[in-house]
Amino acid sequence: MTHPDAGEYGFSWIVTQQDGVAVLSATGDLDLASAAEFRRGLSEATSGGRPPLVVADLGGVEFCDSSGLNALIQAANAVEAAGGRLVLSGLRPRVARLLRVTGLDRRFHAADDVAAAASVATGSGEARTSCA
Repeated sequence: MTHPDAGEYGFSWIVTQQDGVAVLSATGDLDLASAAEFRRGLSEATSGGRPPLVVADLGGVEFCDSSGLNALIQAANAVEAAGGRLVLSGLRPRVARLLRVTGLDRRFHAADDVAAAASVATGSGEARTSCA
């Protein structure tokens, strides 16, 4: 589902299901203006399964600032507190570099694509980090 106001800041998201994993696909800049919208998408993605298994597909995100990082950290904390797992996929070079520079590449599991990330989320695959 896409939130109706998602395009207001040039940012949009959609949640789909793939093999029992919620996939949040985001497009646009993940920054102060869009972080609340991204959190809404993450909330929807985590509301379905118990424990929540979520892939945040960031292949369409070119830019992320500290507000976007904070939204990712909060989502990971919430998912893990519920016994689930959040895996990132499709990291663009600028976002991957930001995760490395901030040390958050050690905090998040990441995979090259949604299928690999879904496998990691369900515990049947290994993270192939795009952050390294």
